[in-house]
Amino acid sequence: MDEKIAFKTFEKWSKNQQVCLANLFPTVQKKEAVHIDLSIENTTVKTEAEFNNPAFFSEKLAEIQQQHPNKIITGGYLEKRALYTSAIYNAENSSEKRNIHLGVDFWLPKNTPIHAIFDGTIVCSVHQKDHKGYGGFIILKHTFSAIEFHTLYGHLSENSTLKYKIGDFIKKGTDIGVLGNYEENGKWVPHLHFQIMLSLLDYQNDFPGVALESEIDYWKHICPNPNLLFKSNVL
Repeated sequence: MDEKIAFKTFEKWSKNQQVCLANLFPTVQKKEAVHIDLSIENTTVKTEAEFNNPAFFSEKLAEIQQQHPNKIITGGYLEKRALYTSAIYNAENSSEKRNIHLGVDFWLPKNTPIHAIFDGTIVCSVHQKDHKGYGGFIILKHTFSAIEFHTLYGHLSENSTLKYKIGDFIKKGTDIGVLGNYEENGKWVPHLHFQIMLSLLDYQNDFPGVALESEIDYWKHICPNPNLLFKSNVL
């Protein structure tokens, strides 16, 4: 199916869906979100060095969390960032850097349980060793009468990827795994990278979480805004 037709089909289907943050994070007991800006123009972490310093960035997140104790810090869909310094973000045939974020980040502590928001089947469960990669990540395939799509859960613990095997059916509400620590989640401050994909294209055991700005129109139809499901006024 053409990516734009698939996108329109998903967009129409999602109008009748309502996913709460509590479905994804039932143990966190926070139902609302607060947005954090990590774009190139952000004033929270102004340099790559600040972002890549886990102690500094964690302190900034703690300050925001203290100001909003009952909300989950989140954001990032189609955000242009200057944070992707690892060679894995280099384009193969271009000097352009992949810097457009295709998912939503939820900044929560390590070991936070992540639960399935729909019934689905495990199609990928891998622990990447790449610096600034996903660390542990799982992809679920969801099939409904009107639509088929995938959800990606990135920066999980290594043990989370051993919990299930490919082909396992996961019921909505099932504990998928937990957020990994800095050493096992790709060397990131703990958070969940959540992404929707209407196609896995030709990828196996991987899928881009960041894209080239020059290809943004293509990728936003492959990876629609997760807020089509969450319907938050701040995501």
